[in-house]
Formats: sequence, C-alpha cells, structure tokens
Amino acid sequence: MPAAQLLELARSGKYEAFESRCVELLADGQLSLGQLIAPFEMLEKTGYGEKLVALLQTVLENTDAQADPASALALSRVALIGSPKNEEFRRAVVQRYRDVHAGVVHFDAVLEASGLAGGRPVRMALKHLDFCLALQPGDVLIGRADDRVVEVVEIDLQHALFTIRRDGRPSTLPVSEVVRDYDRVSADDFRVIRQLRPERVSALLEENPVAVVIGVLHAHGEHIDTDQLKDELVPRFISEKDWSAWWTRARTALRKSPHIIIEGRSPVILRFSPQGQTLEDETWETLQREKEPARWLATVESYVREKVALKETPDPAFVSKMVAQIEKQARALAEKRPVDALAAGLALLRLADKGLPVSDEGKTIAADVLRQASRPLYLLEQIESEALRERLPGVLREARPDDWADIAVAWMPTAPASLLDALASAAIEAGRHDRVQAILDAALDEAATHPQLMYWLWKGPKVKGELNFPGELDLFRLLLDTLSALGRTVAAEPAIVKEFRHTVKAAFGLKDYARVKRCLEQCGEDAAIVIKRQLQRLEGVGPNVQARMLELLREVHPVLWVVKRRHVEPWADPETLWTTAAGLTRRAAERDEIVNVQMRENARRIGEAASLGDLSENSEYKFALEERDLLRARLAAINDELSRARKIEPRDVPETNVGVGSRVRLRSGTDGSERIMTFLGPFDTDVERGIYSYQAPVSQKLMGRSVGDRVIVTVDGRDIEYEVLAIENALLDLPQPQEAAGSTGA
Repeated sequence: MPAAQLLELARSGKYEAFESRCVELLADGQLSLGQLIAPFEMLEKTGYGEKLVALLQTVLENTDAQADPASALALSRVALIGSPKNEEFRRAVVQRYRDVHAGVVHFDAVLEASGLAGGRPVRMALKHLDFCLALQPGDVLIGRADDRVVEVVEIDLQHALFTIRRDGRPSTLPVSEVVRDYDRVSADDFRVIRQLRPERVSALLEENPVAVVIGVLHAHGEHIDTDQLKDELVPRFISEKDWSAWWTRARTALRKSPHIIIEGRSPVILRFSPQGQTLEDETWETLQREKEPARWLATVESYVREKVALKETPDPAFVSKMVAQIEKQARALAEKRPVDALAAGLALLRLADKGLPVSDEGKTIAADVLRQASRPLYLLEQIESEALRERLPGVLREARPDDWADIAVAWMPTAPASLLDALASAAIEAGRHDRVQAILDAALDEAATHPQLMYWLWKGPKVKGELNFPGELDLFRLLLDTLSALGRTVAAEPAIVKEFRHTVKAAFGLKDYARVKRCLEQCGEDAAIVIKRQLQRLEGVGPNVQARMLELLREVHPVLWVVKRRHVEPWADPETLWTTAAGLTRRAAERDEIVNVQMRENARRIGEAASLGDLSENSEYKFALEERDLLRARLAAINDELSRARKIEPRDVPETNVGVGSRVRLRSGTDGSERIMTFLGPFDTDVERGIYSYQAPVSQKLMGRSVGDRVIVTVDGRDIEYEVLAIENALLDLPQPQEAAGSTGA
C-alpha cells in the first residue's frame, strides 16, 4: 500500500508530497528499494530533472544498496536519465552494471559497444545494454515503425549480432540496428499473441479474459478504456452481439485480479499494476483522493458491493478503518465547513443503517452540526446527494426540538420532491396545517418557480391530513399552460425554465404517462383541441415526450385528427384568432400583468391572510382564494387566445372582397348616409374609432362581400340595409409597432 501511494503521487505529478512521503516511509523502514522503482520511473516522466536526481542520491546514500544491487541499478538508471550530463552518475551506473552483470560472458565487449562509458547519449546507451543483457532466445520484439512482431533466435554478444525471425524467415542484424528499429515487448502483449499465436486468442477469450485484457493493456501502455478494448476485439475476435456478455464476464474476473485497477463508469478505465493491488488498496486510495462526503459514502458502498459480487466477506478491519477515517474528517470539518460536516454525518448514519461499525459519537455528528447552526435552513438546502438527504427530516427533528417544524415548513418551497411527504406530514403533525396549505396555494400561483412541489403534487402526495390539493385535470392544465407560456409570454431565468421543463417532463413520464392519459380521458373535445395546439407548439421537453403525449391524445380523441375537407375562410376558422401586431402586444402585456403583478400580489395576500390562523373564519383568506380562482380563469382564457393567435399580414388581406384587415365604406339604403367600418381582431376592437372585431355578428355578415353587394346588418338595435361602396386594405396605413419581448404569434 505505501508503494501504491507513492505511485499515485508520482502519477499526479505532486513532487513535494512524493518527496515528503518517500523520506517518511524510508525512515520508518516501510519501503524497500525494489518498491521505489515504479514510482521513480513514473516521476521521471513528469520531468523534475535535478530535483529527482537529488532525491535519488539521498535514497541510495541512506539505504543498503549492496543488499539489492539490481534495484539500486534500476534507480541509478532513472537518476542518470533525469540528469544525462551528470558524469558522476554515469560512472556510478557503469559500476552498478558491472556489479550486477559481472558473470555475463563478454560483458566488457557489450559495455564498450553500448558507449555508456564513452559518452554516447544516455538513453541509446542504456537501451543497447538492456537489449544485450536482458534478451534471451525465444524473446519477442516489436517494430517501432510498423508494430510487426519478431522472435529472437540467437544472440552473439561477442560480435554484437542478433538473429531474429520475421514472417518465418531468419535474418542476422547488428545490435545497433535492432536497438534502433525494435522495442522489447512482453510475450503476453496482445499484439504478440495476435501475430505469433492467433490460435490462442479464442481460447484465452473463453478461458482467461484477464490475460486478454492484460495483453491489450501491454499493447496500449499504462491504461485503456472499454471503448478501446472493444475496438481491439470487435468484430475480429468477438461479434458485436456477444460483446456485452463477454465484457460482463470479463469484468467479474478482472475484479478478482490484483493487477487490474478498475476506475470510472462511462467509459470504464482499466489500469495495469505490475506489483499488484488488492481491492482494499484500490478502495483506500480512492477514499483518500475523494474530497466530497457523498463520494466517501459511494466509495465505501462500492467496496461492500464489490465484495458481495465476488462472493467474499468485506474485511471488518478495513471497513472499520474507512468508517473511522470518515468520522475523523467529519469532526475536522465541523467548524469551518459545516455543510460538508453535515453531509459526512449523514453518510455515517447511512453506513450505520447498513450495519457498518459507526461509533455512537459518529451517529450524532449530523444532529450536532444542525443543532449548532445559526442558519439551519441554509445547511439543509446545500445537501444535494439523494442518498444523504433521505435522513434529513429525522435528523432535523432530533437536533432542533423547539423549532424543527417551522424550519420544515420554511424548507418546503425549495425542498426536493422526495422529502415533501415527510416535511408536510411532520408540519401538519406539529399543527402547521394552515401554513402548509398557504405554501401549496402560493406555489400553484407561481408553478414555474416551484418545480419540485409540482412534481410532488403530480406524483400524488401521501400526506395524512385535510389539505386542498388541485384536481388531477386542473393540475395537468396548469402544468401544460405553464410549459406553453415559458419563453413565450412568461419571461423567466434560463435556469428556472430549464429546471421546470426537466422536472415536468419527468413527472409526465411516470408509469409510461398513465396519469397524462387519465387526464386526457377526462377532457371534452373543446379542451382537447386546445391541448393539441399546446402540445404541437411545446418547446424544451424533447421530441419523444411531445410525440408520446400527442400519440395518447390521438388514442383518446381520434376525432381531432379527422381531416375536414371543406374549405374554411379565415374569418370562420375556429382554431385561429387573427390580430394585428399591436393587438398581440397588448394582449401579451395583459397576460404578463396578471402573472407578474396581480398573481404575485394575490399570493402575497394569501400568505398574509393564512398567517393570521383559523382559515375557517378568515374572510380575507377566502376572498384572496376567490380572487386567485378568477385570475386563474382569466389567465387560462388569455393563454388559450394567445395559443391560437396569428398576426394579420398586409399581403394576406383580400382586395376584391371583405375579409380580416379590410376597411369598408358602406351606404345606407334608408337615408343615403355613409359609414366606414374596419375589421380587425378581437384584441384591436375600438368601436368609437369604427374598428370592429371580425368575430362580431355584424362583422360576420359582411365577411366575403364584394363592392355592390347589399346586406342587412343590425346597427344600434336597428336592421339597416347597406350597400358596399368600397373595400380597402386597412393594414397598409395602420402603424406596425415592434413586438414586445415575450409576445407570441405565428
């Protein structure tokens, strides 16, 4: 484990921490020279130069190098590579080579040919020596340029010649050429198996998947991910359809291998550890590395799951060590980082629930933090992990017996949906029924800013108590109206819009949209027509949700998809409401006034009235609720109008007959008097200026008429026959204002 700690510090390039820990472990006698080789080789790659050399000198001077000359040589080589111009180290390395390889025949010839003692570049000289001294007949090399694998057949150190076999043909080459063109490679390297022993691949995949993965790791270097592993094996050795089953089996085997470290999830990262690492080693490293209490909990739980999957018993001593570490961290965090201390305390409670050995003191840490907090609600709101939050209502009640109910009520508007049953039930039990009801009423008035409460209401509260919840269909229409208005007629912060859409999308999808279907079944045809328009224009919930809900609507109300073949004139189309840009702007502004001013003020009055208590005799509260219902009805009507609204464009106004956007000059058949009537949308009506809604009865009688036509219309309570004298395009001289932000139209 100490060597693994040093390797991780080296891998992350933390030199100061590496140096301190290395000296400490050596002083305590916990490290051998051999255990230092891999960490120092890793650190050399990060380029610390002279610092690394100085540390290695200290290590070699303060250990018994003669007891392990091979390890001393390996470390000296690292030092020389880090400081290639250091002649003292060069001479020391030459001597250590002599000490280790004194018995090798023709060693002096090999040393001289390498150039290590003669000033040749260090890396080339060392590689030459390693090739000559380490290789044996039967070993394999891989081409640096083409990844072709060759076998070593014969070695002639005296004359510095190697005989290799490539593609079945032997050839003899000088050592210098072999060193230049080839690298040493493990016989387990997947490239070796694939090229020299392809018949073994199928058997290894079936019998020893760990060997296959280790071979691929050798081929790729320090680590690979599962995507790279799959690319190596599929489809050449494993079919696409068999990959998942093979990987599941391989992963189970890899968990048991001390040489494979598994990290991450998507994709999974695989690392090779030559010295071997137990699951306990790996878990402890992860626990030390993680900074957040939620990750500490996940690390411990992952260890227990891994052990169960391996059909092994978790190490009791190791589990106790991890729990003690979390307790220690929790206490250290209490003063300066109370949020993390609370999270750590909650993690300990969850571990205790699972039967892990948490001390009695550890079980009280979360309650202690809340008890001492000057702003307990703030701490509660900062806990984001679902696994940690589930214990919060109980801990709050234990920690603050005097004010827990008031804190629970205050938390409800921002609390996650998963806790609202517990919070509402506790508040009602403590006599806060009226305050809970007031929060629900206020949230329904501002649904967009209370997505978690909306999710809770839609899913179905399990609170025991007489609360006035909205009807299923009313809630569905409210959520759909809010979704339709966001980004169009209701301005909101992007984060609020995103969270509301995401939450309602998840709510609608519960149990495959079962509740959505029930609501659609309760709708009449007129309401279903409005819902169809809303769904077709819905934004931000994704095409799958939109398509699924339209599919359900079509299933419940198939008549809405029956194509009407008769031509419908614009003024007779019930699904379209024509208006000018100015009228649309005014109507959108009216809608914004209701949402952003009147409903907010109404919510404030509801809250103030509810705070007076005894709602049954509270006339102000009842009046505020009645006003809320009127505002909601008005808002629903405007939303329906805006969802159908389309702007009248000057180019669409007919020239030969009366239509939407026409100005008509009429002459009375009774007294010859003339009058001018302009037909615009219902948002534009101004009778004093002669502007009428095209939907009005008098307007409908004139729609479609041409110059010379006579028509009887009712004006001021009298039936009068008029002749159409002239028809003009009223929009050509009508001001066309800029649309207000947030207005809608097609």
